[in-house]
Amino acid sequence: MPVASQEWHTGRQVLNFYPMDKDYRDSPAARAFVTTYFKNAAALNTDAALLKFGSDHVTLRGAFLEMGVCTGKTINFIAALNPEQRIWGFDSFQGLPDDWTRTDLTFPRGSFQVIAEGWMPPVLHNVSLVKGMFSDTLARFKEEVLKSDPIAFLHVDCDIYSSTKEVFDHLAENIVSGTVIVFDEFYNYPEAEMHEFKAFQEFLDATGKRAVYLAYNQYFEQAVARIA
Repeated sequence: MPVASQEWHTGRQVLNFYPMDKDYRDSPAARAFVTTYFKNAAALNTDAALLKFGSDHVTLRGAFLEMGVCTGKTINFIAALNPEQRIWGFDSFQGLPDDWTRTDLTFPRGSFQVIAEGWMPPVLHNVSLVKGMFSDTLARFKEEVLKSDPIAFLHVDCDIYSSTKEVFDHLAENIVSGTVIVFDEFYNYPEAEMHEFKAFQEFLDATGKRAVYLAYNQYFEQAVARIA
């Protein structure tokens, strides 16, 4: 039977913009990264499996947050996995705030602005979206809503260093032992160590916290960590 989008069905990824697989074993740098950081982590095959794995390993009572909502696919997936939990999503809905420059390609500022001006993606009833730059929204959210409550689940889909750093700067005291963090662009692409990974390492160094890596996507860029 003909399928209109059949040309896209060439990989295992179902939530990402692109479904194509990217085996980490094809990259010497990614192989070294896996050996260093993911020795005891589960090797999974899909972006959806990583998110479900992270969600399934939450043991804390606390907030569920997503940083970088874009089309809403991942936050709706998280919300469906946790129907009795309020899921908070943060995004400017104006695309990347800065250029994402890599040695293989560059995503200019504004990339991933897929929502028309004034619109936000349709979301499930247990999702609350907060529109604006992290620098404008996170401090107010922490003061008025989160306060000193722990974060149980944090999905970091920020792509670039500056945005990821803002997340950890604003939410550092709410990220506690047991917090599960799923990163969407953590490794397995050129200069990955300069973005989400770098911001996370700086957070760990600054706070003295330690991370245990629970799982990684062996065919794309995601990883799951838990604060020890």
